[in-house]
Amino acid sequence: MGDLFAREREREDRLDAEHDAALRRKACESKNRYSSRSEAEGAIAACAEHGRGGLSVYRCPYCNGWHLTSHPR
Repeated sequence: MGDLFAREREREDRLDAEHDAALRRKACESKNRYSSRSEAEGAIAACAEHGRGGLSVYRCPYCNGWHLTSHPR
């Protein structure tokens, strides 16, 4: 019976790792990284000049860089 519980724990750990990797890809790895908030805000200004509004900046918990998002904070 102990082997059954160990296999289930391994499965849950694998699923958790896959979920965390997917969150990291979506929140960080698939986005442009800016080294400072002011650099990211400059990118927002450049986007606004080309008609793309509604962007905001957030500090990434994965890379400690800055990313842009269209989701309101």
